[in-house]
Amino acid sequence: MMFSASPLVLTALQTAGSSGFSLLLLTALITSVVAAIRWTARRTQILVVISGTALLLAFLVVLILAYPFVSGLT
Repeated sequence: MMFSASPLVLTALQTAGSSGFSLLLLTALITSVVAAIRWTARRTQILVVISGTALLLAFLVVLILAYPFVSGLT
């Protein structure tokens, strides 16, 4: 699979003497991607905890509501 670079990246890479700028741009892009991955992982962890807690509470409610029928109290 081939990926195409944006015109800004191509211009930066093709300009004579722009190795410092290319390195700076590459560092900024890598930093942005790492920050996005960390933010996504943190947000995903929060969503998993919230959904897991909600699922557990729903399961406990079902057990509490079913207890009288199973134990023969009705």
